[in-house]
Amino acid sequence: MMPRCLLILAVLAGIAVVHAEVPWQNVRGAHLRDVFIDQELADGAHYAYQFRGNGTLTGFNMGKEIHGTWRPAENEFCWTQRKSMAVEECFEVERRGNELRLLRDGYGAFSGKLSPLKAQAPTGESR
Repeated sequence: MMPRCLLILAVLAGIAVVHAEVPWQNVRGAHLRDVFIDQELADGAHYAYQFRGNGTLTGFNMGKEIHGTWRPAENEFCWTQRKSMAVEECFEVERRGNELRLLRDGYGAFSGKLSPLKAQAPTGESR
C-alpha cells in the first residue's frame, strides 16, 4: 500500500512541477483576435465577459450587467464598456494554456480562464 501512495504522490508532484514551468506567453498582433473571438473570460466568482466575433462584449462584473465592444489594437486588447462615461481601456495580454492575464503598464489588471462560448445567438441589446 505504501509504495502505491508514494507513486501517486510522485505523479501529482510531477504534474504540479510541469504546470509551474509553463511560462506566460505574450499575445500580440493578429493572435489577439484569435484568443478572444467567441470566448468567455471569467474568474469563477466576480466577473464573466463574453467576446463575440462581431466585436460585441457582454457579461457581468460584480453582479452588474456589462455591454460594450472589443477589438485588437496592434499589440494590445482594447474594450469599451457602455456606461455614462464610456472610455476605451487597452491591455497587454499574456496567456498560459487557458489562463489569461490582462496587464496595464506591465502590471496585472486582472486574470481569469478562457472557455469557448456555448452556441447561442447574440442578444443584440444596445444600451
